[in-house]
Amino acid sequence: MQAAETKRSSDLKKENTAVLRYLSGSRRGHAEILGEKTLLLVRGRNQDIDIIAPNGHSEADSVATLHRSGITYELEVTGDNEVWINGVRVIENRVLKSGDLLELGHTGPVLRFRLYPPGVLPKKSLAEALVDSLDGARVDGRSNIGKAGSFFARFARDLATQTTIWFRVWVLVLITLLILSVVILVVQHYRFQKQLSTEAVRIDTIARALERTGAEAMKKEDLVELQKEVESQLAEAVQRVETLEARSDVLARIIATVEGSIAFVQGAYGYVDPDSGKPLRYIEPEKGIYLFTLDERGSIVELSFTGTAFVVSGKHILLTNKHVAQPWLADERMDVPEEHDLEPVIIKMRAFFPSVKESADIEHLTSATDVDLALLRVGQDLQNISALELELAKPKPGDEVLVVGYPLGMSGMLARVSPKFMEEITPDSEVDFWMVGDRLSEAGYIKPLASHGIVSQLSDNYIVYDAETAVGGGQVERGGPAHA
Repeated sequence: MQAAETKRSSDLKKENTAVLRYLSGSRRGHAEILGEKTLLLVRGRNQDIDIIAPNGHSEADSVATLHRSGITYELEVTGDNEVWINGVRVIENRVLKSGDLLELGHTGPVLRFRLYPPGVLPKKSLAEALVDSLDGARVDGRSNIGKAGSFFARFARDLATQTTIWFRVWVLVLITLLILSVVILVVQHYRFQKQLSTEAVRIDTIARALERTGAEAMKKEDLVELQKEVESQLAEAVQRVETLEARSDVLARIIATVEGSIAFVQGAYGYVDPDSGKPLRYIEPEKGIYLFTLDERGSIVELSFTGTAFVVSGKHILLTNKHVAQPWLADERMDVPEEHDLEPVIIKMRAFFPSVKESADIEHLTSATDVDLALLRVGQDLQNISALELELAKPKPGDEVLVVGYPLGMSGMLARVSPKFMEEITPDSEVDFWMVGDRLSEAGYIKPLASHGIVSQLSDNYIVYDAETAVGGGQVERGGPAHA
C-alpha cells in the first residue's frame, strides 16, 4: 500500500492528475483519482456508481467507459444509458474538460471531473469548493430553504476537508479574526449603548438647565414687569428698615458700618471633560432639541448664579455659603448624577462692594465638609474695606438679629433702579448678565438689603429667626454669612 502511494505521488510529478468527485449520493464528498487507461462506471448499490478497472468486467455491464485520451479522458456511453455533461445529454462519446459536471441517469449520482497539473495535489480551491457546493445543492431535491442549508453545509465541509492544509490554516485564522472582530463590535456596541443611555440622561439634565437659564434670561419687558412686582414687595421691608434706622441710632450705625464689607457675588459655572479638559458646548436648539459637543463648535454651557459674602480676614478672604462657592451643589436647574464623566468648574466669579465701582475677581479657597460654609480668596487689594469680626458666643432666643445681604440677587437691585437707568441698560431686547453687574456698580445701585428681627430657635447647626426679607423670614446656618 505504501509502495502504491509512493508510485502515485511519483506519477503526479510526471502527468496531469484526473479526479472524479462525488457531489451527491452516499459517497458525497469522496474523490476518486483516475490512474488507469480504461475505467468502467458501473452501477452499484443504492444507485451509486463504482469506478473500477475492466479486469473481469465487460464494458456492457457499465453505464459508461472512460478512456485515457492525451492529458484527459474521453467518456463513452454504453448502450441506451442516460448520461448528461453540463446539462447536455451525451449520445455516444465526449472528451472531458476540467470542471465538467457528469449526471449519470435520473437517479444516479452527480460527479465533477477535474484535471490538476503535474505536481499539484488534487485539492479544491475556494472557487472550486463554491461551485461544487452550488451544483451539489441544486440537485439535492429539497426546498429552496433546504437547498440553501445544504449549500452552506457542503461549502463548510469542503473548506474543512477538501482544501490544502495551508488554505485551511488561513481560513481558520480569518475565522478567528472574524470572531474576534464580532466580539469587539459587540463589546463596543454594548459600551456605546451604555454610554448613549448615560449621555441621554446627561444631555437631558443639561438641556433642562439651559432651557431654564434661557427662561430666566433678563429681557427688557421682563425687567419692567419684575420692577413693578418687586417694588411692592420691597416697599414694606425698605420702609421698615428706614423706620428702624430713624428709631435706633445703634442699628443705623451697624448697617452703615457693615454694609461696605458685604459683597455681592456674581458668577457662572459650566462643565468640562476630565480627560481632555475641553468645555461642554451646545448648539442653538432646533425644534427644542439641544446638541451638545466637546469640540470647538457652539457656545460654552454657562450657568449663572449670584450670592452674598463678607470680608472676614484682612482684605483677601471672604466668608460665604458652600452652595455659593460651589453653586452646582444646590442649583435646581442642574441635576447631573455623580457617575457621569463631566466635572463642574467655575468659569468666572467676582465680587462687588458698595463703595467700590470696579469688581474684584475671586476664587474658591476651601469649603467645610459638615456645614454650609466656604472661604473665597480675593485676587486684589480691597481699599477702604474692613473685615467683620465674628462673634464666637452663641446667641440666645430673644436676641436681636440684623440680616444684611442680597436675597434677591441682581433682580432685586434692578427692581430699585430708576426708569432712566433701565432705559440706558436695555437698548436691545435682552440684557447681558455681566454688563448689568458692571452698570449697577458704576451707578451705585449695588447695596445690600437689611432686615431686623429676633432669634426664635437654636440648634447645633442652625439659627432660626423671624427677620423679614423681600421674600419673608427664614433661617441662616450657624456661623454663616449674614444672608446668601
